[in-house]
Amino acid sequence: MFTLLAHGSSHAKHAEQVNALASQVASILGEPVDVALLSDDALPKDAKVLPLFLGHGKHLKQDVPALMQSSQAADLPALADKADDIAKLIVSQLTQSSKRIHILFVVYQFTGFEKLVAALYKHAKACSMAAMAALHGAPNVRSVLENIQAQGVKKVIVQPVLLFDGHSLGMCKTLAKEVDIELDIKPALIETEGFADLIANILKESKP
Repeated sequence: MFTLLAHGSSHAKHAEQVNALASQVASILGEPVDVALLSDDALPKDAKVLPLFLGHGKHLKQDVPALMQSSQAADLPALADKADDIAKLIVSQLTQSSKRIHILFVVYQFTGFEKLVAALYKHAKACSMAAMAALHGAPNVRSVLENIQAQGVKKVIVQPVLLFDGHSLGMCKTLAKEVDIELDIKPALIETEGFADLIANILKESKP
């Protein structure tokens, strides 16, 4: 059985969203898809586990291997290894109508997310402007938006490169709204059209 391994959160929506993603992916694949959290004692026996992490941080380097070692499960490449596919999906959705747009991508942090940041810049290079900010680190959301505003830009699309609608997305929205500029704040990836298909394709690729 395939299992989606998520971080877990105290945010009320988190479990609902992870389970909804698993249901969507299961529907696409036509087979069951389970959910597990880092806080679990062990993973389902013989499961093929996809870690839902966008960056190569402590969780992927330490917590996930430790959990895998305590379980009779097989780990698949994490989302962090699919940075190019994720960036391509995000940019294609943002540029459906036009590439003449100003985008601010907001990542959780830069350390460990270098591949994702590079992929976002690569796929958005045809846009009028593509900028980057981090929720934890510099440059932060407010300072980047102030710089964009100083250049005479009137409207900015803010794309949070976050998996779920939780505390981090709330922080992103709060910081963005501190700057007096017209904003179009997009939802987290869980609500991006095609994201469940992307996850399903990763699982399909793992089959012999």
